[in-house]
Order: sequence, then structure tokens, then C-alpha cells
Amino acid sequence: MKYFSVLEPASQKFVEAYVRKSGLDEKYLHKTHPQEDYFCISKKYPIFVVADGVTLIQYPIDNKDYPNPSPAGDVARIFCEKALEEAEARYEKFNESDIKEIFRAGNEAAGKYNAEHGRTKETVDYWDTDFYAATAAFVAVKENQIYWGSICDSYVMHFDKEGKLLFKSPECNSFIEAESPNFTGDPNSRKEKTIYTWKNKRNGVNGNGERTGYGVITGESEALLYLASGSFEADKGDLVSVLTDGFEEYMNLPEFISLFKKWPENLEQQIKKFSIEEIDKDPYKFGHERTLIMIKS
Repeated sequence: MKYFSVLEPASQKFVEAYVRKSGLDEKYLHKTHPQEDYFCISKKYPIFVVADGVTLIQYPIDNKDYPNPSPAGDVARIFCEKALEEAEARYEKFNESDIKEIFRAGNEAAGKYNAEHGRTKETVDYWDTDFYAATAAFVAVKENQIYWGSICDSYVMHFDKEGKLLFKSPECNSFIEAESPNFTGDPNSRKEKTIYTWKNKRNGVNGNGERTGYGVITGESEALLYLASGSFEADKGDLVSVLTDGFEEYMNLPEFISLFKKWPENLEQQIKKFSIEEIDKDPYKFGHERTLIMIKS
């Protein structure tokens, strides 16, 4: 088994495209967006964790300076570090039930950070004071068995040795079981629509215990209801990837997956070259901050 990891920041071309598409103040064109992706790789065992801090859109919408370092990036880091610590402690006797406990530990660590910053269920107003959050994905390898977990749009993917996609962890909104309350605010107000979403859909659960939206790591116990997890076998030569959503579009390109099938000595340079070319073609699709761990069995 061997692996490759890369974390690439958002490109300036992406920032320009995002700011103009979103109608944000042009001051954001000239600021470096802080790191909000994070990943950890165990030095003891084949354990891999990625997380993506959820962008704090209330800052640019209200034309406020974006915090640097980003508290959402801190949540991503805290989750990865705690999840890795918990996974290492459980590795020798690992089974599928451990995955939930690993995410529980990481989620609780994120909740402690939020509470230390005055963000609890009792204090949040879902805008000026809101939870810092992250998406996350995890893989542990034991022989040919792959144990995985994911929440929202950080993913685990499995390709056979020919590059054919065999498995992708679920999308954010695939867990919805019931409708959330109707939105009654101004349909033209991005702020009002966002507050509605964060209050009713993010880690949303109704009075019957049914899921009404999507899950992210915030420290709320409801987040674990949105955890997807399982295991599968990987044959020799198969590829298993753990990634944040910035690399999602890349995974649809056979020529990108082919780089890992070949695994050249200059793989890192090849990945960087590939990224530059794709960003030039479509910065909005390919230029977002992105993290990828690729494991070849």
C-alpha cells in the first residue's frame, strides 16, 4: 500500500470568479482566504482523515473582514486531530462500530471549541453568533478491508485498478426523511434564507426524530444522525480516495484518475500541472480550496 496527499489553496482565479458571481465587495479580491481544509495521516497505522471548515458567508455578506485564521478552519483541524487520536486507540481491534465513536469524539471536540467561543444551542442566533462547522471524511485500512465514514460533502471514493468508480459516499442531502418548516422570509434575502437553512436544516431533526436536512460537524449531537459509514474490500491495485469537495470535480475526469493508476515518480508535479490547466479552463469548478488523500492498495 502507498498513498499520496495534497492540500491546495483556493486559486486567485477562483476568488475572482466567486466574488463577482456572488456580488460581494471587491475588497475580497485582494485578500488571501485563510486555510479551512485540514488533514491528518497517522504515523502508526493506515488511518486518514480530512475535514473542510464551512465558509463563514455571513462575513462577506455583511461586508465584514473575514477572520484570519478562520475559526471554521480551527474546527476542521480539531476534528481531524481528535478523530485520528481516537482511531489510533481503537485500531488493533477495529470494527465498523468504532467509526461512529471516532466521529463522536471529533464532533465533541468541535463542540468544546464552539462553547469556548460562546456558541451553544442556547446562545446561537444563526448569524452573528453561529456554530463554526466542518465536513469530514475518514478511512482506516486493515489488510484488504477499508473502513470509512463521511459527513456531508467530504467524501470517500473507491476505484478499481482500471479507474472505474465502484463506490462514493453519500451526498449531503441524501438523508432527508421529512420536510422542514416552510420558509416565510424574504425570498430575495440571502441572509434570511441562510438563517432559515442553518436553523432548520443543518443537523435538522424534527419532533419525530426524522432528519430534515444535512449534517456537519458542530458539536451538536444531531450531527451523528447524518454520519454515513461502512466498509468494503479493496483488491490489489485499487484506489481509495479521501477528499474534500474541492477535488470532487477532478474525480470525474478519467485522465486525472489515470495519473494515480500510473503513479509516476513525479506524481506531485503532475497533479499540480493538471490543476493549473483545469483551473485555467474553469476556475469556479476546479479552483476551490481542496484536499485529497489517494491510497493505492
